[in-house]
Amino acid sequence: MRNTKTALALCVVMLGTAIEARAADCKYIRGGIAETAIPSNDALGRLLGTVTGVLNGASTTFLTTPPPNVTSYDVFLTTMGDVLIATGVSAPRTPVPGEPGEFISHIDLTIVGGFGKYAEATGTMTFDGVSHTGTVPRTADIIYKGTVCGPNVKGND
Repeated sequence: MRNTKTALALCVVMLGTAIEARAADCKYIRGGIAETAIPSNDALGRLLGTVTGVLNGASTTFLTTPPPNVTSYDVFLTTMGDVLIATGVSAPRTPVPGEPGEFISHIDLTIVGGFGKYAEATGTMTFDGVSHTGTVPRTADIIYKGTVCGPNVKGND
């Protein structure tokens, strides 16, 4: 009887460990985004992006606070139909010397969830790139990288 109880207790512990490990699946993400400012009813503006790399698909971003402390709400829709949602905080932009209207941009993002494989996702990302404010419409070229974790995220797919 004692061996049965011990075996049962071990099974429960192992099941709990497996569930905990599954909840902690993480994946490194990296790629590029070509963004364009588009017309919208968003008070501070909206960007639409073509995304390459792990999040291959499209993105849309709207600003939630104005400069100098810009924050954003970022949504990625992958070609597989998964959605990743993040909030961003922008560092002050730095002008590119000798290039009017060109600015170096850095944004820190916190992943706050999503749908599909990114349901209940957490993690962080960074955007680093160049904003082209002298173009019509305004554009940006960005490299993103970070780590996304969640119950449906696999580290090797």
